Amino acid sequence: MNRWLWIGAGAAAVAAAAMAAADRAGRRLPVEHVSEGGLELDQPPGAVWEVLTDIDLYPAWRPGLTHVERLPAAAGGRPRWREYDRHGHTTYEVVASEAPNRLVTGIADPDLPYGGTWTYVLTPAGEGCTLTVTERGEVRKPLYRAVSHYVTGEGTAIHRYLGALAHRMA
Repeated sequence: MNRWLWIGAGAAAVAAAAMAAADRAGRRLPVEHVSEGGLELDQPPGAVWEVLTDIDLYPAWRPGLTHVERLPAAAGGRPRWREYDRHGHTTYEVVASEAPNRLVTGIADPDLPYGGTWTYVLTPAGEGCTLTVTERGEVRKPLYRAVSHYVTGEGTAIHRYLGALAHRMA
């Protein structure tokens, strides 16, 4: 029995040391980051704009999203919504909108350990368009920063989003 207690205590010590090391590494990383990704689409900007702004249909094409709840509009009538996934929920709002060329959305919950905005720019290209997405994020907690930087990667969310959108637009 004592052997299992020692193994458990050792595992707990290793886990605590790993968490402390990750926290120290996260403190050396900047709070803010910028990531960008792009996609060539056969559809014109207006058709892509419809998909980008149809909040109610997000769960139909964005993997991991279970449902979306519309919320009362923000100041100036800007749309707000809450996205639910297996990790919980996040509240978003439209920060700026210039249909069908530029959309900026942002996290509308300052109490989360992360935040940021996503700028979607649609540029006509022949019969279709080019979509560029720029994430300006901030990860406030050092441990989360380390995981985001070293494990998941800051640009992962954009690339996952663009892949889902490409599939939706195909």
